[in-house]
Amino acid sequence: MKCFNKQGLVSAWLTLEEIKDPHAALKKYQSMQVVKPKSVTADNVPQPVVPTKDTDYKPKGEICFIIANGESRRGFDLHKLTPKGYVIGMNVLPIVEDFWPDALISVDIATVKYICDRDVPAKLEMWSYPRGGVKDPRVNRIAKDWGWSSGPTATRIALEYKKFQTIYILGMDFFGITEDGQIDENKGRKINNMYKGMDRYRKPKSDRTYFGNWLNQMITNTTNHPHVNFYHVVREDQKSPNKLAQKTNWIDLTYNVFEEHLSKMPKKSS
Repeated sequence: MKCFNKQGLVSAWLTLEEIKDPHAALKKYQSMQVVKPKSVTADNVPQPVVPTKDTDYKPKGEICFIIANGESRRGFDLHKLTPKGYVIGMNVLPIVEDFWPDALISVDIATVKYICDRDVPAKLEMWSYPRGGVKDPRVNRIAKDWGWSSGPTATRIALEYKKFQTIYILGMDFFGITEDGQIDENKGRKINNMYKGMDRYRKPKSDRTYFGNWLNQMITNTTNHPHVNFYHVVREDQKSPNKLAQKTNWIDLTYNVFEEHLSKMPKKSS
């Protein structure tokens, strides 16, 4: 058989010296092999370095607390917040937990109606988007429908309407939850919500909620307000999404450190 006008399988391609010392020839040609690059997977892609954050208590102006409904805040007494700053909650918080924040945010039309039917806007400042399905005149309307989820919307109201520069965020977990209650980006497969199984909420065994939209919206908040400190209160074994953790003004605080901050906060001005 001929190939490129050479007869034979191996010897026709080797020099006399290579035929005399086949082991050296083999070593030579092995060193010339093209090494296939390592395939890129989610596990071996290097993650950007998260900058070191200052977790000391260094407030700028009045304090705002935002209460989301992730399960990381389970067991924390929300009443500790009331004398320390302006509190923004969301959705059915006052109905289910009998805790009344200064303001309440809800963006889902059916949930807004559910809240209004229980006369909640008579007792606090309530906000929603300017959507036709919201008829109750007691609800404050955001000037423009941003199309955002409740948590990022509450944060943006704190920034753009209330002008706070120090914001503490509780219960904004992003990730799902495991069977044993751990909040984890990869292992947390189930819904993470304080109110799962209750009216207006999915069943406890439901799959986790996609958090990509919330993440992008919170990145927008931190990017558009670089001089605001966003203190994200988390459990000891909990982390923020890496894209958000890279922001220098997004600071994870454990509940122990948060309690230290609370102890140093003066009472809010009336």
